[in-house]
This record gives sequence, C-alpha cells and structure tokens, in this order.
Amino acid sequence: MRYRPANLKQKFEEYKAGDENGLRDIFASEKTRLYDFLIRMTGQISKSLDIADEAIVAVGPALDLENSLEEVLVLLYKTARNFTIENWNSDTSRLENSSYTVSPGSGGDRNSVHLVSLEHVVRQLQPKLREVFLLHGRFGFSRDEVAVIVGNSVSDVEELFASALRVADAAMPGEADRIPELMTLMHGFPIPIDEVTETQNLSMVFKNLKKSPRTIASGWLRIGAGLIFLGIIYYVATLNGWIMEFTDYILTL
Repeated sequence: MRYRPANLKQKFEEYKAGDENGLRDIFASEKTRLYDFLIRMTGQISKSLDIADEAIVAVGPALDLENSLEEVLVLLYKTARNFTIENWNSDTSRLENSSYTVSPGSGGDRNSVHLVSLEHVVRQLQPKLREVFLLHGRFGFSRDEVAVIVGNSVSDVEELFASALRVADAAMPGEADRIPELMTLMHGFPIPIDEVTETQNLSMVFKNLKKSPRTIASGWLRIGAGLIFLGIIYYVATLNGWIMEFTDYILTL
C-alpha cells in the first residue's frame, strides 16, 4: 500500500510472532493516516480524533493471528467510517475553514500550484466521491478493499472513482495523468496534540486491546508452574509432618 512506512509489514510479523508492541506500533502509525482521512471527510478535528481512537479500541479485540495486515487496515477504516458516517460532510465550508489553509508555496512551483488545485477539488467532491477518491488515490487501498470499506460493489467503486477523476481533470486540465502522483504528495493534516498527550492517549487505547494467543498461553503456563510449585511444597511438608505440627500449634493458641 502506498503512503505507509516500509516497516509496517515487519511490525505485523512481529505481532504475529507474539510481540504486542508490533500491533501497537502499527496502530500508532496508522492513527495519523486515519485521522487525515477522517478530517478530510468530516472537517471536525475533535470528532476525527475521537473516532480514530474508538475505531482502534473496537478493532483490537476482533483481531486474530489469521488476519493479514491488509485485512486489519480495511477493518480499521471500515469501523471508523461506520462510526462517523452520519457526520460525512456535504457542506464544504467546514472543510475549507478547517485546520490549515493550503498555499501554493514560494516561487510558483508547479507541483505546489497543482496540489492547491487538487486540495480544493477534493474538498468540493460529494462525500461518496470523496471517500472513494481518497481511499484509493491517497491511502492506497485497492478497489476491492475500498468496496469492503464503503459497502459498495467493486463496479460502483470504479464508477465513483472515475467520476471523481473527471471532476479533478476538469479542474486541472492536462494533469489527469499526474493526479495519482499528486494525491500521494498532498499535505497531511497533522494530529493537533503534543507528543506527551498523544502518548497518554495511545496508552489508554492500547490497554483495551486483546492479548495475542501466544501471550495468553504464556500467562497460563506461568500460573500452572506456580501451582505445581505450591503443590510440591505442600507434599514435602505433609511427608515431614509439618502440617500436623502447625495445626496442633494453632489449636493450642
């Protein structure tokens, strides 16, 4: 998938091998992109942050080691979308006035100028077009995966994406071939909280994630070993008459 760290698959393999930090790193990394998607759809900063956290909490316990990384990410975005679909923003004024205003940059750089145009195109798209355009064009989900996220058929997704491309092409004549590249270069919406607060929020989120089967098995093994150890002590104490002596002592008190 485009627009994701190269080590994401490695982190997922670490999680499948029993390292819970692998899953934590994946969600911590993906939360930034999920927030970027949500705020482009809702224009609401606090709502987007809350939904990103809620989606991670909801998805964590539903995972097992049979899931692929792609399936985990699809489920995460589908869950977030379902949580906030009623807030999908058809009024672009909120998006136009949200956390930052895109500027063309200095020197009239060709990419910068077209990125501003593309940003305005995305903000003005109807929600159904916008979500498909972003999920496939910016966040790198395949059309089959987008169909699962938005609950449409693949043919519907293809038609919606084609319609969004036509809108972008009309607004940016002659740049149709460069739109996929420009989508990956669009400015991201950074999470507007400081690093300490973000760490605290993630700790609250991840404490509710289901432990991997390997971690659970390891916990039961430790409990079993402890019970066996206590059993051995009791057996030795019984053989040496310590239990009876201790009982007699208690009764004389």
